[in-house]
Amino acid sequence: MSSKSVAEQQVTALKKKLEAAIQSRSTLEEDFSVQSSLLIQFIGKLSLVSKGIDLELDNRLAQLRTLFTKSAPIAEIESKIAVITKLLQQHSITNEQNLTRMHEQFNMAGESLQKINGLPDNVRRTLRALLKETKTSKDALVQYIPLLSQLLELYDAALKAKDAPPKGGLLQANNVALAKADSKTATVDESLIERISASLSALNLSKEHTNELLAIKKKLLNDTSNEEVLQHFLEIFDVIVADFKDEQNSAKNFLTNLSDTLTTVQNAVKETLTSQKSSQQANDKINQKLQSQIIEMTGTVKKALSLDQVKSDINEKLQLIAGTLEQKSKFEQQSQQQLANQLKEMAEKVDFLEQQSKIFEEKLAAQQQKSMQDALTKLANRAAFDDYFAKAMVRFHHQAYELALVVIDIDDFKLINDTYGHTAGDKTLQVIANTIQKHVSKNVFVGRYGGEEFVLIYSATSKAELVKELNKINSYVARLPFKFKSNKVSITLSMGATHIQQDDNIHIAFERADKAMYQAKSQGKNQVVYLT
Repeated sequence: MSSKSVAEQQVTALKKKLEAAIQSRSTLEEDFSVQSSLLIQFIGKLSLVSKGIDLELDNRLAQLRTLFTKSAPIAEIESKIAVITKLLQQHSITNEQNLTRMHEQFNMAGESLQKINGLPDNVRRTLRALLKETKTSKDALVQYIPLLSQLLELYDAALKAKDAPPKGGLLQANNVALAKADSKTATVDESLIERISASLSALNLSKEHTNELLAIKKKLLNDTSNEEVLQHFLEIFDVIVADFKDEQNSAKNFLTNLSDTLTTVQNAVKETLTSQKSSQQANDKINQKLQSQIIEMTGTVKKALSLDQVKSDINEKLQLIAGTLEQKSKFEQQSQQQLANQLKEMAEKVDFLEQQSKIFEEKLAAQQQKSMQDALTKLANRAAFDDYFAKAMVRFHHQAYELALVVIDIDDFKLINDTYGHTAGDKTLQVIANTIQKHVSKNVFVGRYGGEEFVLIYSATSKAELVKELNKINSYVARLPFKFKSNKVSITLSMGATHIQQDDNIHIAFERADKAMYQAKSQGKNQVVYLT
């Protein structure tokens, strides 16, 4: 084989290694591009999570996202990350200071209350337990909310005790004893019980605490003495506070996981940027060495006096170049593997963060949906009606269409509660709600407005069709087989309906439908009245 042929083969091998190096470099750049895209997505999510906490932090994160999008220099990105890190540290310090201040002020207020003369024993015991509970500082400001509420209740009790007439004298002692006896036997106004019951139905708690609340509500409806009702009030507050604490703990756990994940990803980003910068510098050195060796080989060929000398020099230079290329290839493989590992770790952290965020978002969505639902009938509640009707009115005034509002009231509902009890009343509301929802047309909004009133919103329905369907619903309800304490009871509805006019607003339209409903009652009940 000639010297020329050997040289050509070596040059060909050298070209292949160069092409492999170029391909490896291209793969590295693609990986870096994927990593940059992932970082941009992560920073976007971080911006959403931290939005509203600090305006400057929001702006800095937006700037960082822009830098990654434009593939800005590493030094500029590192500078921006350093500023954001400093802002987060300042926010953490401020939060710690606020916690310390809140802890000190809370305990000072509690200790001042303890010094008041004539403080009732039960208040003093509760206050002592409360201060014992807050001996150590809490982890977050929101944890002080229920404690502050409890402290305010104790202050209120202390003020009432201070304003109470002083003890002394046989007659006064007898009056106090009589008052205590009366408090045990006197009954609470039923209208107050009804209002409390309605308020409890509107509360949106977790399933576990909702069941506890329903059990207390049943006892509240059966036990009506002052002392019993007061005890049930305390039980209700305990359940609400317990649910509030559960929500706090859930949010705290999520935020803790979020903070840990963000810290890990932030460190990974720093390490990746540092590693990338170091890899770039090392790769540049190898490229310079390779270029120098190629230039040196070219010079050797030009200076050579014979073919043998060329062959000897080229072989030596090619071996050096091959060694450098092998070093370059090994280095790039190591860099790619390191980058891949970091990218994988970061992706796993981001995936975990996304899962946590998704769970929290689903929980918030469920809570929001629950807040728009009536707890007793499972229909849309007053808030949902206000929102739906307001949007329907906006569409109507933008482009008029047949939009109708119906107000429904159960006839003589108070008589059912007074005669058969509130449990029977609740059951009646549930059955009627289910019947209405079952027999209305498709896409009709059905909601419980409050008490024994329901509301319907129809779209694209004429007056004749509307009145016909409402009369059918009335007939279905009137035929329902209600039975309380072995007594068959016929329950009917009074309905007021109207179509929205061009000069109507929400209040005018509702007042007209409400007026039609009261007109139906005054005309004998169990009927539909339509007003224009």
